[in-house]
Amino acid sequence: MNEERKNYYMNRNIKLYPFYLAFTWDIVFVWTIIILFYTNVKGLTYSQAIFLDSLLYISAFILSVPVSKLISKVKPLLASQIANLFAIVFLLLVIFGTHYITFMIAEVCFSVFMIISNIKNSLLLSDSLRLVKRDKEYNRIYGGGLGMYYFIDAICCIFATTIYQFNPYICFIVAIVVMVLIEFLSLLLKEPSKFQESNIDIAKKEIDSTKQNSKSKRKHKKKTFLSAFIISMLAYCIFFRGMTSIDSSVLKIYLQELTDNSVIPLWLFGILYAGYRLSNSLASKFQFKYELKFGVRSLILFAIIGIISIVGTGLIYLFAPLNVVTIIITLLLFYIFSSIRPANHVFIMNYLQVCLTSKDLDKGYTVKNMAEYLGYGLCSSLYSILLGVFNDNFAYSNLVYAGIIILPLIISLIFFIRALVKKYASKYTVIKKEYVEDEF
Repeated sequence: MNEERKNYYMNRNIKLYPFYLAFTWDIVFVWTIIILFYTNVKGLTYSQAIFLDSLLYISAFILSVPVSKLISKVKPLLASQIANLFAIVFLLLVIFGTHYITFMIAEVCFSVFMIISNIKNSLLLSDSLRLVKRDKEYNRIYGGGLGMYYFIDAICCIFATTIYQFNPYICFIVAIVVMVLIEFLSLLLKEPSKFQESNIDIAKKEIDSTKQNSKSKRKHKKKTFLSAFIISMLAYCIFFRGMTSIDSSVLKIYLQELTDNSVIPLWLFGILYAGYRLSNSLASKFQFKYELKFGVRSLILFAIIGIISIVGTGLIYLFAPLNVVTIIITLLLFYIFSSIRPANHVFIMNYLQVCLTSKDLDKGYTVKNMAEYLGYGLCSSLYSILLGVFNDNFAYSNLVYAGIIILPLIISLIFFIRALVKKYASKYTVIKKEYVEDEF
């Protein structure tokens, strides 16, 4: 394969990837108003709306293995394009659905979109970087794309709440148009497998050519995925993602209560939620600064921030008077809380990129995503139950929730950091600034 063509197309993939990730990481326009839409337009309760969110991640956990196997032989770019179609089906079902079961089916469709895109989009970047020997830039490129998504979504938050006042269905129609346009953008990308030189394929065939090497390969995978590093990572991902599963939903409930009680107008709801997404954006884009300063200790910092934020918002809502000062403090806690989730996600993805071989990456991404889906689904379900018990009072729910989640989170964090230091330090002790400097 012509070396110049390979370099041209793979570098173009890398250049376009942040934009592609920004529009395929999630659906823009709808998530700001989704709880408003479910409760005010479709007639659901807060508890039902939160349960739909948890159902999304429970179904993603259950379907991860079968869906991953089905698309394992499908090239990353094509698989990502197929995933985008499932996102469009989700939007159509929510628009035209009239029964709770329809919305449940919609969430299952969206879970398929998440499963495929979270694995194949990452592989699309990893494969492109490796072919041009830029794999150490993964942290910067991926984090930049994720930051771009949250920035775009922040802008969409303001437009969504403005549009919602005229016709809530327009937000979903615009989201469909965006997903169709991104399918056209994907035509500018190239499958990295088309440029893999024959020596890579020959090496793979040689490994598979004898039974002895086949057994060795199975032993290698067993050793890798039953290692202390992977097992402790999975436990940590379950509890950390579980802890952060409530950040967006609880903020929406808080803002909706302020709106329903005429404390703030609906247009301000959009602006304040946009601030939340901007904090996501900055955390994604500049997460490497945590790594440069704190290394793996950043994970301890993320856990502490999350615990303080959950407990703090609950206590302020219960015991502090409702005024401008307490609203600002509460929002700041929500914003700080929101910043740790995308930063943690980029960290874990980078650790997998560094600590696993290229042939193990797809399975590494799969098990990591499954752990997060399980944590989100279980903890979000628990939170929806707590909301039901406390009559939709998120303050009491926060405090009980924090009491349940803190101990397992701390224990899993200790074991993961111990395993990570051994694995990570031996492969990638120092992150150089030239690998993470911002250019977006």
